[in-house]
Amino acid sequence: MTIREEINEIVVPNYEDEIVKPMAGKNHARIQSRLIAELLRYEDKFDVLPELDLELPGRARPDLCIYPNLSYDWWKEEHKVTQAPIVTIEILSYSQGIEDLLSKARDIYFTANVQSAWFVVPGLNIIHITTPNGQTATFQQNEKLVDPVTGIEVELREVFR
Repeated sequence: MTIREEINEIVVPNYEDEIVKPMAGKNHARIQSRLIAELLRYEDKFDVLPELDLELPGRARPDLCIYPNLSYDWWKEEHKVTQAPIVTIEILSYSQGIEDLLSKARDIYFTANVQSAWFVVPGLNIIHITTPNGQTATFQQNEKLVDPVTGIEVELREVFR
C-alpha cells in the first residue's frame, strides 16, 4: 500500500457522532492545566489524559482521566477508548448543573468500574470526590486533596491560584 493510500484510509471523525460538551472558558482551562501540572508528579505510576473519548457502557468525555500506566502503540491511534480509567475528573462549567455530572458518574463511570470521580467547582474553589460505594469528601481551596483510591495528593492552593 502506498503512503497516499494509507493516508486516505485514516478515519475522519464523524462530527455528528461527537460528544457535545460546553465550550471551556478561561477558568476551566486554567484549572485543567493546573491539575495536569500537579498530577504529573505521579507519572511514574499513572497516566493523566485530558479530553479522552470513552466508550464504556455509555459515552463520555471527562476533562481528565487517570489510568495506571498504559502501554502505547504509536503506529495506531485509539479514537474511542473502551478501558475505564480509575479516576475521572469533571470541571463544572457555568452552563452545567452538578446533578448532570453526578448522574454521569453514577450511570456511566461507576457502572464501568471507575473507582473515584472528582468534581471541580470553580466558583466555590472546591473539589468533591465520590466513589461507587458512596464514600464522599469535599476539599476546599487551602486544603490538600487526598484521593481515597489512588492515594494521589493535590494541594488545592496550587490548583486555584
